[in-house]
Amino acid sequence: MEQGTGNKDHGFRKLLAWQAADDLASEIFRLTENELSPRHRWLGLQIVRAAFSASANIAEGYGRSSLGDYLRFLEIAGGSLNEVENALHFIRRNGICSHESIAEAEQLRWKSGNLLFGLARSLRSKLKNHEDWQRGLIKEQAGEYVTDASNDMFQVPSSMFPDAEA
Repeated sequence: MEQGTGNKDHGFRKLLAWQAADDLASEIFRLTENELSPRHRWLGLQIVRAAFSASANIAEGYGRSSLGDYLRFLEIAGGSLNEVENALHFIRRNGICSHESIAEAEQLRWKSGNLLFGLARSLRSKLKNHEDWQRGLIKEQAGEYVTDASNDMFQVPSSMFPDAEA
């Protein structure tokens, strides 16, 4: 099987959504190791688990045999990213770390979410079109991601979510 080969050109490692979630998990781990006091160990353990869960669920979903299962794991990964966002908000609001210390983690969380939801949207369109599910043939549709050069952040165009607030 392709997974675990260490090569980003194969398996789940080729997915931009997984790569961003992996970067986020590494940044959260660094943040908790270097910036959180022992008094906040409970919070560090929680946020690291949530960040790791996001990348792990993308990887695990990729290995599933049905598109519906894969999408379910991507939804779970999205929930984990929401948990990371909540923890970062709590850290910022309560002055546990400086705003500068968590800025990179916040940016990576945002990027991860946009890539993850873009991947899920792409897969849902395949499900609706009754296309055959072939794990090795899944490709992210990179052209659908927009970069805001003024703040170097990724954004999913709002036109893709017509019910979303502007």
